[in-house]
Amino acid sequence: MSVKLNLIFCVESGPLEQQAILLIESAKHWLKPNSYNLIAYSPRKNHYPSAKTLSLIKQHDVVWVSDELNTQLESYPIANKVLACKHFVEMNPKARNIMFLDTDTVFLNEINIDLLVPQRRIYLRPVDNKGPGSESLDDKNDKFWQQVFGLCGVPLPKATIKTTVRPVIIRNYFNAGLIWSQGIPEFFQQWYKDFMTILKSEFRPFAYESRDGNDFRCLDQVALAVTATRYKEELEVLPETYNYPLPFRPLMQLRPGHPNFAELVHVHYHKWFQHSEFIAHVANDKDKLSLQYQWLNHRLPINPLIDGVFKC
Repeated sequence: MSVKLNLIFCVESGPLEQQAILLIESAKHWLKPNSYNLIAYSPRKNHYPSAKTLSLIKQHDVVWVSDELNTQLESYPIANKVLACKHFVEMNPKARNIMFLDTDTVFLNEINIDLLVPQRRIYLRPVDNKGPGSESLDDKNDKFWQQVFGLCGVPLPKATIKTTVRPVIIRNYFNAGLIWSQGIPEFFQQWYKDFMTILKSEFRPFAYESRDGNDFRCLDQVALAVTATRYKEELEVLPETYNYPLPFRPLMQLRPGHPNFAELVHVHYHKWFQHSEFIAHVANDKDKLSLQYQWLNHRLPINPLIDGVFKC
């Protein structure tokens, strides 16, 4: 890898601390040495991780950015990712290869070198399920997308994106757990602009409130859809081994040609690595023989522990 990959993620007090350590360990174990930089952001002053976590982060040669970037949207932690990416590209204008990762993700294999190209690229994965997405003009959600794209001055894209878990074809709508920009640093600045434009408007996806009871849920991904459409000539969908929705593996693994556990490059687990029975639940007998499963199983569960019913 001739140009180092800058891996950006957020870490704050609470569950993100254990998630961040696991993400760092996965990069150290599975990615090629000296091929990447790790940059951890804590954009909210009152939510810094513990001294113990910061010590571990620094032991792994991770750059910790503690600038208080999120002062206006402190009650909306998802804004942290947008602000962190914007700050990074502004502070590192020569950085070419930038990947934002949700903290509740891990690497399980080396990144495919064929994805590292001299051309400008934006790599994304579709959302897992349709949610507030739209299939067509007849969709009840379509008015929202017409309004949002119109507000941002971007032509409404046709429905060409297949959701990953329960497959339907929808207009551009991507999972913001992995955003990879090569040669387009301004992409993240535009994402911030589109995000703030939508946030300040009255447009919200129907019946999709956040867990905190506000109406901001999904707006990072809504804005990402708009920004990605601006760069439609450079946009590519990553293989399904990236940003893989691990909680839904029992539903997907019987599909013809579906990747084995040993083939997964990067997985998104949400809160479920905190459940002591999760990893065994989503893996079949063959999966459990893989080095990837064994590496994870040795490190799970992470704290704080949870219980509850699995997604599938």
